[in-house]
Amino acid sequence: MVKQFLLFLLLSQGIMAIGMVAALIGPIHKGLDEEAAMEQAMDSKITICAIILGYLVTIAVFLGKRYVRISTGRIDHSSLWKMAGMAALIAWGWMFTEISILQLVDAENLFPDEAEELEQLGKLMGGALGGIAVGILAPIAEEIGFRGVLMGGLLRMRCHPWVAIAVSAIVFSLFHGTHLQLLGTMVFGSISGWLYWRTRSLIPSMIIHVVNNSTAVALEMTFPDEEPGKKLCVLFIVAFLPLLLIGLNWFKRGRYLPKYL
Repeated sequence: MVKQFLLFLLLSQGIMAIGMVAALIGPIHKGLDEEAAMEQAMDSKITICAIILGYLVTIAVFLGKRYVRISTGRIDHSSLWKMAGMAALIAWGWMFTEISILQLVDAENLFPDEAEELEQLGKLMGGALGGIAVGILAPIAEEIGFRGVLMGGLLRMRCHPWVAIAVSAIVFSLFHGTHLQLLGTMVFGSISGWLYWRTRSLIPSMIIHVVNNSTAVALEMTFPDEEPGKKLCVLFIVAFLPLLLIGLNWFKRGRYLPKYL
C-alpha cells in the first residue's frame, strides 16, 4: 500500500513538476523575478499539458495494473442513476455550503498569501485544457490515490473503517497544502471515504469529486471576478445544506443496495 501510494504521488506530481520546471526556463531566462516567472509558468501550455499527462498516466497505470479496480461494489445496477443524482446533491450541497461559510468568516483576509495561490489556480481553470485537468482528471486520479490506494489499503490491513476514513481525509487535506482548504478538504475527504466504505465502490466518491471540481471550473469561467455577498451566502447555506443532508441520508439508509439483501 505504501509503495503504491508513493507511486501515485510520483506519477501525478512528478510529471507536473517536470513540466513546471520546463515552463520556468523561458521566464527565468528573460530575467523575470520569481513571482512573475511562476505566474507565467502557471499560464503556460507546457504546465497544463504536464498536469494532464501526469493524471492520465496515473489513471492508466493504476487501472491497467489493477492496483485499484472501479466496480459498482454493493450498488445495485438499477440504482446507478439515482445514486449518481444523490452523489451530485452531496457535491453541490457541500461545495456551496463551504464557499458560503468561508465567505461569511472572510477567510481570504485571514490568509491573503494563500488567496493569491488559489487565484493562480483559478487562472489555470480558465481555459479548456485547465478545466479538463482540474475538473475531470484530477478528481478521478485523486480518488484512485486517496480512497482506492490509501484508504483501501488501510481497510485491507483491518484498520477500523473510521480510522481509515480519517487518515485518508487528513492526508488528502494536507496534500492540498493551504490553510484555506484544510478543513473543507478534510470534511470533503471524510464524506468521500464514508461513501467508499458504505458502497465498496469508488464510483460515488468519483462522482462527487468530479461534480465539485467541474462546478468550480464552470463558476470560475462564468464569474471569474465575482464573489457572493453575505446575504447570498446565507441563502446558499439555507438552500444547499439540506441537499447535502438528503444525499447523505439516502446513502445511510442503504437505498443503493440490491433489494434481495
